[in-house]
Amino acid sequence: MVGKLQQKNKLIGGSAALISALMFGISPAIAKLAYEGGSNGMTMTFTRSLMSLPFLFLIARQQKISLRLTKKDLLLVVLVSIFGSFSTTLMLYSSFSYMSVGMASVLHYFFPIFVVLVSIVIFKEKTSWWKILALVLGFAGVLTFMGGAAESNLIGLLLAVGSAITYAAMLISVERTALSKFHCVKLTFYTSLIASPVAFIVGLAGNKLNLQMTAEAWLYSFVVSLMVGVIGFTLLNYAIVKIGASSTSVISMAEPLSGVLFGFLILREKLTALNWLGCILIMAGVAIISLFSMKRKSA
Repeated sequence: MVGKLQQKNKLIGGSAALISALMFGISPAIAKLAYEGGSNGMTMTFTRSLMSLPFLFLIARQQKISLRLTKKDLLLVVLVSIFGSFSTTLMLYSSFSYMSVGMASVLHYFFPIFVVLVSIVIFKEKTSWWKILALVLGFAGVLTFMGGAAESNLIGLLLAVGSAITYAAMLISVERTALSKFHCVKLTFYTSLIASPVAFIVGLAGNKLNLQMTAEAWLYSFVVSLMVGVIGFTLLNYAIVKIGASSTSVISMAEPLSGVLFGFLILREKLTALNWLGCILIMAGVAIISLFSMKRKSA
């Protein structure tokens, strides 16, 4: 009975991670459409966080989720929100102004290697051969995109890779601290609540916040806030609690795949035969980690 329950939780957690990855992967193409109407990385970070708050609050009230915080929890939430959620979102969305959505999404996806390395080196976590194989396949797929990265702006490269580092730090922080006991909706609500005013203040100070956008840009911004701020982060936090940061990060390899595909379909970004091979390798890694992690929990 316990084995079946664990297997069910593993399946639900894995599904949550996959759906979250798809939301994160599709949203950049929608965000870049908003850039054509006046938005930018800072503005998108602000609107995405702000617009998601009412929905998260209503979900918390409807499910009777307590939003109370202790002083210790507040400090953790502030740190994770600023150095994790806010920093990651700002750098990733800003990179779209310098390079293609597909390329930025793939470079951002270096975050699983940081998660696994920190888990092994610092936390002495044992790593199974199939998890290593999944990472090798996934990053072999990522490397197929690196030929075009050399032609991209250096600022865009640094922003995309920087977002990978802060994202990995956020994943580990959620799993390894008291935040792992938070309800996923509660954690997502507070990260958005803190990231929104931070983006507003930093944006005004740096003259990077533009609220004079077209109606279409506001609509695209709203769609992104639902996909990422409500659905994406909520399911991501849920998956981390259910299956751990390492497994969540590897299953999230579907994120660059969907980013490349929708960049091609919506923005007409180029996709070569080598890129398609990379997509296949990434999905092979996702399949391996999902199947073997399910079998291990079942055993």
